[in-house]
Order: sequence, then structure tokens, then C-alpha cells
Amino acid sequence: MPIYIHHNKEVILPDIVGKKYSEARDILKSKGFKIIVEEKKSDDIVPPDIVLIQNPRPNSVVRKGRRVYVTLSTIANTAVVPSLIGNSEREAEIKINNSGLNIGLIERDFSSFYPEGVVINQSPLSGTKARKGELVNITVSLGKFPDEIIVPDIEGKNLEIAKDEIRKAGLKIGKIYHIVKNDLLPNTILGMGFNNEPISSGTPLKPGDSLDIIVSEIDTSLVNADSAIF
Repeated sequence: MPIYIHHNKEVILPDIVGKKYSEARDILKSKGFKIIVEEKKSDDIVPPDIVLIQNPRPNSVVRKGRRVYVTLSTIANTAVVPSLIGNSEREAEIKINNSGLNIGLIERDFSSFYPEGVVINQSPLSGTKARKGELVNITVSLGKFPDEIIVPDIEGKNLEIAKDEIRKAGLKIGKIYHIVKNDLLPNTILGMGFNNEPISSGTPLKPGDSLDIIVSEIDTSLVNADSAIF
């Protein structure tokens, strides 16, 4: 009795590279193929859900009904840093967030050109590619250079809050000294200094002068000793 061997029909595999996944799936299904998403890759240019690679290759002669493995594009993990100079501080923050980035350090400095509250510098520069979530630092104008700066009242405040107030006033952060004060929270401002001399709030300084600050810290040996008791 003769033996018959049936071979699956061989056909040319359609080219689906560059097509949206839904369209590629329908094309392959109509030709008797099954599409399998093997991998997804982020791409800065190609929109999401586009076929980047297919295996077997386009126009290959293959058996009808076989599986076709594809690599699809997905949303890129990079962002382009927007142009921020000349924008208000609030506008800059919105642009940064809308780009998938985060606001970083906000410095403040005087400017003879930009009015108060306007961004005068940024890092990274506009047009730079950055990973999403990366920090963008900006410098905001304090307006024109004044004749003198009044030292702000920061005693008793937290170090980070005090730093921000010093920068907003148009002064720079000088040296930071630590004194053990177990009855205070760490990094509480105890006093200020200028040119190695004590200074109080309300004292006039020149724009850009550096203000030294004294902050509290906890004696860790006492903390460890107390912890050992319990």
C-alpha cells in the first residue's frame, strides 16, 4: 500500500516591519500565521507598538501556520530637557514635570538682565537627552544687584530651610559648624557668622557674601549608650 507524505504549504512571509501591532497581527492572521511578541524595546523616535523586528525575516519562504516572533517599540526611557531660561520658576517646574523629569536644586542669583523670579540658568542645557526622572537644576533671578543684603532670621530653623532662605536673600552658604546639643533636633540653626565673627539677623551684607552657620548635632555615643540600656 503506497505511503503518502503530506507537506505543509510554503508561502512568502509578509513584511510587517514598521506597522502597528494590531495591523501586523491582522495581516499575519489573514495569511494563516500567528504573531508572538518576543521583546519590547524603548525607542526615542518610533511611536509605541510598532514592529521593529520580525523573525523569520520579511519575504522569507516559510510553512503556512508557523509562529512569527516580533519585537515591538515601547515608550522611550529618555526625555529631552526643555528650554527653561526666560521662563518663570513655576513655568519651568511645569515644563520639567511634563517632560518626565524632576526639579532638582533651585539656586538664586542676581541678574542685570532678567527680572526677579525668572530662570537665568539651567543644568542640563536645553535639548540634552536625559533619562526620565533625572533632576534638572535651575537658577532663578533675584532681580538687579542691590546695594546691600539684610541677613535673614534663620535661628531655630532647620538647616535645609535656612539654606533656602539664605540663597533667596542673595547670600551664599559659607562654612557649616556643628555643636553637640542633645536637647535639640539635629541640624537646628544655633547662630551665624561672617568673616569669623558672630553676626545677627538684620545685619547688612553685600550681595554674594558668604554666611557661616552653626547647627546642632546629637552626641552619637550617648545615643548608642541609651540604646544599649533598653
